[in-house]
Amino acid sequence: MVISVTYILGSTRSGTSALRNALAETRYVGFGEGHLVPILEDIFSVVKRHREEGLGANVPGNGLHNLKQNVFLRCIVHGYERYLQTELRGTWIMDKTPTIDPIRLSPSLNEFHEDAKFIHCARRHVDNVQSKLKKFPDRNLEQHCQEWAQCNLKWLEVRQKLNGNFFDFDFFELSNSPDKISEGIGQYLELDGVEVEKMAQYLRSQRPQSHAKRDLTKYLKLSEMPWSDREKEAFVRICGPVGKRLGYGFEDYWEQNDEADVNVARQGS
Repeated sequence: MVISVTYILGSTRSGTSALRNALAETRYVGFGEGHLVPILEDIFSVVKRHREEGLGANVPGNGLHNLKQNVFLRCIVHGYERYLQTELRGTWIMDKTPTIDPIRLSPSLNEFHEDAKFIHCARRHVDNVQSKLKKFPDRNLEQHCQEWAQCNLKWLEVRQKLNGNFFDFDFFELSNSPDKISEGIGQYLELDGVEVEKMAQYLRSQRPQSHAKRDLTKYLKLSEMPWSDREKEAFVRICGPVGKRLGYGFEDYWEQNDEADVNVARQGS
């Protein structure tokens, strides 16, 4: 029995929760948040280190010397799949861990899982950092900027290593075109029409980070943010280069940029 695992990737406050909850309307099951992938990453690192440097690694006939690293890791990942199947009582699993860890590990997950899928949610830096400040006031602006920049920069790097096995889109599309995003994800995950409609219904009724006074068609301007000059300078320095690659503007959501690596709602190509 093949267990399919779909990873919902992205920085915090980028729409990952909305997508996770919408996907829960389909055949997929998962924890509210996973945070199990860092354990796999630690295991992968330990296996590699012992294979290269462990006692007996250079001794012919020793089990460690003869270790077939990829076979060993694949067995570990298959055991992880069975664990998820038992805990969640399903074979269509989703994992939402909004940190850099699953982004960084996604090429290995793509290699060792029987059936892995990757969905990445991006969001413009100004809106994302301000949302982080409200949600997580215990961290300062520079820390939130670093988290946003590191996650999105790492995604730009690893998406090239997934051989087209991903679907990525932007918060702009998630909030303004939920039907389009639901259809795209449905095609990528091979969901049926009923499941796609359930996803769309959820996103239409429970729009990401929306409330009665929030107009999701309007976005924040850096010049109007209640940040100090020092904070704005730090924001531009940390988030600016990655934001430029993603095509984001400081005063508008999108900025015309011929060198942008990512545009709206684009499946791996």
